[in-house]
Amino acid sequence: MTESTIDFVAEVLHKFEENTGLSCFIIANKMGIETSNYYKYREGDGNPTCKTIDKILEVVLAERPEIIEQMLERELEIVRAAVDLAKSP
Repeated sequence: MTESTIDFVAEVLHKFEENTGLSCFIIANKMGIETSNYYKYREGDGNPTCKTIDKILEVVLAERPEIIEQMLERELEIVRAAVDLAKSP
């Protein structure tokens, strides 16, 4: 399960980078964020604002929505397993 928002952002950026094969500079430019901040966020550092997270998700959802879909499906499976566990006697 994603432990924090910055972990989620880092995973999204890593997967987007792997999926597109684009350079960090190009991705940061597409997302409208500074390259230095992109590197921080990708490594799980920094403190992106909600506006920055929106910019990141806007690009990813427009170009590779399957990345977010797969991550959310994984999270949903974890929640379902926890609910099932809680229901067990």
